[in-house]
Amino acid sequence: MIFELDAENYQYAFVTSYNRDYLWFLSRTPQVSEEMRQYFLQQAREQGFEIDDLIFVNQAIAPE
Repeated sequence: MIFELDAENYQYAFVTSYNRDYLWFLSRTPQVSEEMRQYFLQQAREQGFEIDDLIFVNQAIAPE
């Protein structure tokens, strides 16, 4: 279930599973701004998700 979508530029989406066991912040770029990260956390909190245990994965591009 998508609960937030950048419908103008399609740069990000906030997604959960049907039973809300999972939560994803999907981005077209490997890094997101701190402002966008805080916005995601705010929206997740407002949707009732427990945000204290979220894991943010380092998506740095591996060297070739």
